[in-house]
Amino acid sequence: MICFSRLRPVGSGCLRPLTALAAAAATLGFPGRVWAQDAEAPATFASADLAWLMTAAALVLMMQAGFLLLEAGMVRSKNSINVAQKNLLDFVFGVIAFAAVGFMIAFGASSWLPFGFDGEYFLLRDLTPWEAGFFVFQVMFCGTAATIVSGAVAERMKLVAYIIGSLVLSTLIYPIFVHWAWGAALGPNSGAFLGNLGFVDFAGSTVVHATGGWISLAACMVIGPRLGRYDAMGRPVRIAGHSPVLSTTGALLLFFGWIGFNGGSTLHASADVAPIILNTVLAGGIGTCVGYVLGHIQDGVVLPEKSLSGMLGGLVAVTAGCHILEPGGAMLVGAIGGLVAIAANDILERRLKIDDAVGAIGVHAFAGVAGTLLLALLAPVDRLPAGSRFDQLYIQVFGAALNFYWSFGLGYLFFAALDRVMHIRVTADVEEIGLNVSEHGSRLGVGHVEQALTDLVGGTADLRHRLPVHAGDEAEKLTALFNRLMDNIEAEERAREELRALKRDHEEAERVTALANATFEAIVIHDSGTIVDGNKQLAELLGLPMEEVIGRSIFDFVTEEEIGRVDELADGAAEFNREITLTRGDGERIPIEARGRSIVYRGKTMRIGCLVDLRERKLAESHIRYLALHDPLTGLPNRALFNEKLAESVLAAPMGNGCAVIMVDLDHFKDVNDVHGHPAGDAVIRETAHRLQAILGRHDVAARLGGDEFAVILMNINFRAQVEDACRRLVQAFRSPFELPGGDRVKCGVSIGAALCPEHAESAEELIGRADIALYHAKNSGRNTFKLFKAGMNELIEKRRALEIDMDAALSRNEYELFLQPRVTAQTARIDSYEALIRWRHPERGLVPPGDFVPVAEVSGRIIALGEWVITEACRILAETRIERLSINVSPLQFRHGEFQRRLGDIVRASGVDPARLELEITENVLIDDDRRALQILTELKAEGFSIALDDFGTGYSSLSYLSRYPFDAIKIDRSFVSNLAEDESAAAIVHSIIDLGTRLGMRIVAEGVETIEQAVFLARSGCDELQGYLLGKPMPLSEVAQEVTASVAVVLNGSAELGPRKVQARVPESLAG
Repeated sequence: MICFSRLRPVGSGCLRPLTALAAAAATLGFPGRVWAQDAEAPATFASADLAWLMTAAALVLMMQAGFLLLEAGMVRSKNSINVAQKNLLDFVFGVIAFAAVGFMIAFGASSWLPFGFDGEYFLLRDLTPWEAGFFVFQVMFCGTAATIVSGAVAERMKLVAYIIGSLVLSTLIYPIFVHWAWGAALGPNSGAFLGNLGFVDFAGSTVVHATGGWISLAACMVIGPRLGRYDAMGRPVRIAGHSPVLSTTGALLLFFGWIGFNGGSTLHASADVAPIILNTVLAGGIGTCVGYVLGHIQDGVVLPEKSLSGMLGGLVAVTAGCHILEPGGAMLVGAIGGLVAIAANDILERRLKIDDAVGAIGVHAFAGVAGTLLLALLAPVDRLPAGSRFDQLYIQVFGAALNFYWSFGLGYLFFAALDRVMHIRVTADVEEIGLNVSEHGSRLGVGHVEQALTDLVGGTADLRHRLPVHAGDEAEKLTALFNRLMDNIEAEERAREELRALKRDHEEAERVTALANATFEAIVIHDSGTIVDGNKQLAELLGLPMEEVIGRSIFDFVTEEEIGRVDELADGAAEFNREITLTRGDGERIPIEARGRSIVYRGKTMRIGCLVDLRERKLAESHIRYLALHDPLTGLPNRALFNEKLAESVLAAPMGNGCAVIMVDLDHFKDVNDVHGHPAGDAVIRETAHRLQAILGRHDVAARLGGDEFAVILMNINFRAQVEDACRRLVQAFRSPFELPGGDRVKCGVSIGAALCPEHAESAEELIGRADIALYHAKNSGRNTFKLFKAGMNELIEKRRALEIDMDAALSRNEYELFLQPRVTAQTARIDSYEALIRWRHPERGLVPPGDFVPVAEVSGRIIALGEWVITEACRILAETRIERLSINVSPLQFRHGEFQRRLGDIVRASGVDPARLELEITENVLIDDDRRALQILTELKAEGFSIALDDFGTGYSSLSYLSRYPFDAIKIDRSFVSNLAEDESAAAIVHSIIDLGTRLGMRIVAEGVETIEQAVFLARSGCDELQGYLLGKPMPLSEVAQEVTASVAVVLNGSAELGPRKVQARVPESLAG
């Protein structure tokens, strides 16, 4: 591509092809809208153009002063110096950055790049006079775009961060967009695609002002609002500038500079300048009027910033189309621009909570976009490059949108990244002090004095605070006066405080005296331990007249060992609260509680002490402790004191002071209460305590643990013979009868278990446990005797613990197995169902009987998991075999478990087995524990299809009442009745009655424990439905289970069936009896 700005003859100066440049600029509508002059035109015209261009540049430079005054006046005085410095520094740094690379990027030839890249423009190395003038004018535009940001982020952004941002704006963000819009100003350029499309922005409403405005918006979003800008409810708080006069002056300077801003954009002195300046003046004026009227409507007063925002919004809006608008259109654009600027700032402030210190975003960004779009609607159509309003509006919208995405997007990314690197916002303390002091070490005005006075009037000032006085400072005299005022206030406040303290001390002394004479406690006032005053209770407590007490030392009334503790009472540095022992005048020692603190008494700091007599309280505490640790009936130590004494004895045992525990239990004591009444029982308990104490030594301890349980601690025991002798004497002492209050006499022996420490146990808990084991063996030996613990006595307990450990792993190792025992129909001798009985094949112990591990599982809670395994295994057997019905036992603990019913249903449903094939056997214990819940669960299980059988019927207390209340399908006669049929006539009558009752209630009757043919015949003839026992089949594994009864048994049962149940009498037949 040929760069038209570089066409020159060899060895001659630059000969600009103005005609070609003018044609391109006319299409763009730029500052580059250069109305060309012919190459042959007189040189005076070119000189006049350049002179006008430099004059316009000077006017635009004056706008920097306008921005400085505007922004400095609209912020608080504590930040005005910082704002002024930012306006200065962003311009000078922007000049250097734009000269170095920005001008090249903006107006150099782009070739295939999206920005200019021309080595002759780099660092302005080879410029013609016209290009030099063009640069001067353009760098003013760049400075304007950069300085817009300073006002928006005022009062909270670090100066160094702002300068870095200005450099990025001047070298990258602004020049690239200029290239897209105005890049053909110095010659045809394919990179200026916006200008080539016909995008019109004569003096930069979008290119300059909106670019600076959108970057301001990005910076404000990253940095956040100023402190105090919004209240706790999120409502905006107006922070007024310190000088509206300065800001108004700055705005007028901007208005004046705008003449050069827009007028100079023609780039030549011609008649076209006048209409452009006319449109500019009209738009600025109408914008100011709109701001005044709108502000008065909104606020009821004329806030300066509303008028200023309206004026600047109108000027920014008209800047894009001031060269093609008619005066009326310019006024309308100015009015709308002012309205948009004020409305946009209000939305940003109230809705979006974006704090723009001077309203720059609404004025430059939103009003700039408004002006850029309005020219397509209000300018004469014949002046629009696109040829129609719609086409031109489309191009204008595209250019404005592109400007937003480019400027805001890149600006936000830059400031967010910079904030991560260096924190672009000052700290809260710095913001509170002001950036004038923190960043420039200078003050302006008397704001710091005003703040100090505000704190003083508001009651929040520290009276010790003084302002630093700086020689030559304009606030030097006022600061000194403030410090003198603070000196006087502090002195007066100190005098008032001293007066209040004296009055308070006098009142306190009078109050102490009155209270001391009215209180029940003894009061003593002393100075460094010397008693200076007291009340009459003090004299009574010490047993001396007050005249003999005053003047003496408090140490005269305490023992030597208490002197160190009483030193704290005399120490005025701390409060005192301690129990000490006081010595009266007659030598009696009295426990007291002493509390003390410092007071001012008679104008001097002294100590006052309150002495509380603790004799009655100590006596009551001793009595309460005695009641808490002794049995009220016998006066013996209770379990708590017994455990305390035993713990002390066990600790001393390893040092050669052995001890022994004897557990004493009265034999058949319950009979005494039942036969003779509880008063007689109390008498036996008291006599038991008396006999124990009569036999024991003075160091031994006898205690009542509860009920008829007593315990003895034998001290200084080293041999078993000592313990055996004591036990023997105790047994002998209780062989004589007890005398009861009514004259009756009862015999009540004792069972005794004993264990030694450290021979049998080394801890109190273990020692009691060993003695309990010995007591258990004594009771099993016939009672009225004693047993001393021996190794092996706890074999059952140890065996149970080992069994519990093995049971934890048995389920995972699949050691359990279900054995099946047949249930035979009595009338047909057929096996119709089986009962599932759990067995444990231990890898070392072999087949463990259920009686050994099932009770352990019940007590330890393992029966829950074991029961679920039984249900699961039973369902598996039913699912895989042709067995019609299987009966399983349900433990009371398993039945009471809250998840039993749900888990049972889940397992059965998962197996696909019909619940009717599963019979649940429960015992009376299930019903006794919770009658109502048991009835509810059994009813629900019955409704689900399960069969319910009452196991061990006849062994409980209320079995008959259950039959009418619970939904039982079957009754199982306990084996104890069946086994006694041949020996006890009443057993036969009971069995016959059970069968008859169950039959009438429609229940099946099952007899357990059938072991002889005679029992089977009797039960069959009595009407029993099913028989179960070793005669008919033993419990066997599934693979070995009996499928039918033996032929001999079947023949007998079939023969008995022919007789029928009605021919059997209640009396046992002779064949069965013998």
